[in-house]
Amino acid sequence: MKEYLLLTGEEVSKLDREKTVFVSVMSPIETHGTHLPLGTDVFIARRVMEETCHFLEKGHEVVKLFELPLGSDAQPVFGSISLSYGTFRRIVYEIGAQLAEMNFKYWIVFDNHGGPRHQLALAEASTKLKRKYGFNLVVPFLHIFQDMLNDSADIGIAPGMNGDANDLHAGTNETSLMLYVDSQQVRRTDLPRYFPRKKSALGKLLRFLGAESLAVTVEWINDPENPYYLGDPSLADPERGKKMIEYHVRRSLELFEKAKSGSYQPPKLFNPVVRTLLRLVK
Repeated sequence: MKEYLLLTGEEVSKLDREKTVFVSVMSPIETHGTHLPLGTDVFIARRVMEETCHFLEKGHEVVKLFELPLGSDAQPVFGSISLSYGTFRRIVYEIGAQLAEMNFKYWIVFDNHGGPRHQLALAEASTKLKRKYGFNLVVPFLHIFQDMLNDSADIGIAPGMNGDANDLHAGTNETSLMLYVDSQQVRRTDLPRYFPRKKSALGKLLRFLGAESLAVTVEWINDPENPYYLGDPSLADPERGKKMIEYHVRRSLELFEKAKSGSYQPPKLFNPVVRTLLRLVK
């Protein structure tokens, strides 16, 4: 893997436009309970990128662009650092546009953050880059997160442990991932299952609009008893984390193949009403 920062402009100009794939890690700094580090999403995405690139390098020139510990909708609690949806979308789009103007075709962004406006910003930047330049910004986690929310059998991990709406943040899934990626960074696992007990009026509206995970997120964030995780860390298992990493890698390679065939599109996130609400909320 080449490092973009170590190349000269002349060396970049000589890269094969058909075979060059830029890769980046992009996830926000975010509080993950008292048991996982602020960089959890970054560390997981970094591991997925490394293992995916092991396969990509067999037929492509892989160039690590840079790592950005940035994003939108980090949990709004002490320790988190978050960008606005509009700022994050512009950053991603403008980077992709400059790569496209140099006639490159592929950029894979590795991520592990399910914040709704974070994902919406990435999906919209990808769509706009494809439409304006024919450039492929591939964001595997946009698709993987939908697989998780839908309890896809392809993941091979039971509901409630795979990052679905009952395990959204620093619960069984993310704690398992960190036990596999870097167990020394996991402070403890002896924490009880947490799930918000009260359904709010806004949550009920979002459920009516078909946005269950968003409803759970709103109720969790506004719960005064919020322990800054959602799920059950006590069930975490490094073997399950390994299995999830393997799924991330497999899906990432599948989606890149779609980009090469010209058929890659980011998923359609939320319905038009929910998308409008997300754009309006500060």
